Amino acid sequence: MSWIKSTFVKKFLYANAFALTGAGLALYGLSKGSFKDTIIEKLLLKRNANDNEVYWDPSNPSDEKQKKPLKELEAEISNVELVREMRNNPNIWKELPMSYGLGHEIKSTSFVHNTLNQPDHLLLEPVMFIDKEKQNVTFIFYIGKKLCGHPGITHGGIQAILYDEAMARPALLNLPRNTGFTAYLNITYKVPVVVNQILIMKCILKELKGRKALVTASIENTDGLVLSTAESLFISPRDPTILADNTATLGSIKH
Repeated sequence: MSWIKSTFVKKFLYANAFALTGAGLALYGLSKGSFKDTIIEKLLLKRNANDNEVYWDPSNPSDEKQKKPLKELEAEISNVELVREMRNNPNIWKELPMSYGLGHEIKSTSFVHNTLNQPDHLLLEPVMFIDKEKQNVTFIFYIGKKLCGHPGITHGGIQAILYDEAMARPALLNLPRNTGFTAYLNITYKVPVVVNQILIMKCILKELKGRKALVTASIENTDGLVLSTAESLFISPRDPTILADNTATLGSIKH
């Protein structure tokens, strides 16, 4: 038994030592710029093949040329192939603003729909597409340059907030009284998510059992590259007085 404990402790210490060393080297490399010509730099300096426009230059974050007017952003979203497909199939997909069903009082104190709804944050109100079975919900976000963790890279916490807010939609569309709390949210980050770009989040209701709804989701760019994935469980409370009944709004959505 002591040998097992000793071996386990050694493996634990070695594993954590290597992990900490690796993390330290990675942070040092980022701070010293030794990751040049890597995927991160290529993502940060992604260029448009037509006009060589730099979407995000971390060395000059205040450059006015990096800002885009709202009409240009809306046109860019309208040109996304997936958006065109969903808008061309209104019998399958219903388009609504992400804040649909939220009253003024809720929106006025909401972190997503108020605090993040300003220049260089969420540049446009996210668009929401709901399929006619109300089990697949797709969101279109435009991430601004003031939502960074590392320079030019969207903070992982911002992804978590957007996942939590968006994944609730297919859950609440199907749970009793169309309301519920988040029980857990697990995220796997795969690729750095650069700012000043369109992101697509696809949410799927995987299982509905009584007061519980299991939802999976992914965030990808317009090229179809999956940047992160998530799983979340939502629970509708037993006590109907804890949360407001959303039957009149979310429960009434029809195609």
